[in-house]
Amino acid sequence: MKFRSALLSALLIPALTSCGDPPPAAKSPAATAAKPTGPWIVSDWSEWKKQDTGPAAKVEIRKDLPETNPDKEAPAPAPLPEAAAKAGVLVLGAGEPFSAVKYDGPIDRIPLEGYEIAWDAMRVDGNDFFSALTFPVGKPDKCVTLVTGGWGGWTVGVSTLNHAFANENETSSSFEFKSGRWYRFVLKVTPECLLCSINGKQQFKVGLKDKQLAMHPSEIQRCMPLGFASYQTTGAIRNLQIRPLKQDELKPDEFPE
Repeated sequence: MKFRSALLSALLIPALTSCGDPPPAAKSPAATAAKPTGPWIVSDWSEWKKQDTGPAAKVEIRKDLPETNPDKEAPAPAPLPEAAAKAGVLVLGAGEPFSAVKYDGPIDRIPLEGYEIAWDAMRVDGNDFFSALTFPVGKPDKCVTLVTGGWGGWTVGVSTLNHAFANENETSSSFEFKSGRWYRFVLKVTPECLLCSINGKQQFKVGLKDKQLAMHPSEIQRCMPLGFASYQTTGAIRNLQIRPLKQDELKPDEFPE
């Protein structure tokens, strides 16, 4: 795949939980102001703005998007929360190369310290990433990107860590995404750790100590501080939920040094 990796990286956060040495007692004013205030379920996609990534970029909202290739062995999915059902489905068309949106609402609604972000995503058509999430770690201008099915459709990971893309660093992992099927992504972010699961199973965990994180110098930066993108692929996103982590939710021994 020709994707050089428009996705990528950055940030050290200020600290709700720790996966290594305890954080300093004093916090900067920016860190204090960044504390999340409570859980948030997206009930309206109108604050998520299409980005100018070329004439082929397409974004639309649909009331619903049923699976065309459901997992017949999986239990019946639970009903969507009322707010998520009201929001409908955000569809990113197959751009050249990107279709992308970013959150353009009040910045204080985005938690910047320890938080969890979860969403359902479906690859509708294509063979590359379909719901890559750019997210903040500590500051709105410091972000990384979680790649969801890049490099030919299988690769999951974070770009970049120590200048290495998601297919090259320790977050790099594989997952077989079936087109026409919804998957549940959950990403937990702390000042020192990232933990990702898909359909309730851990995909990767990584400590951020001594890691250099940096956003890729490409159009994916248009998604900062919070946004989604697809790469020459039609993807769908729904049921987006963001919440602050409780201090005891992530234990240091759950993550590598």
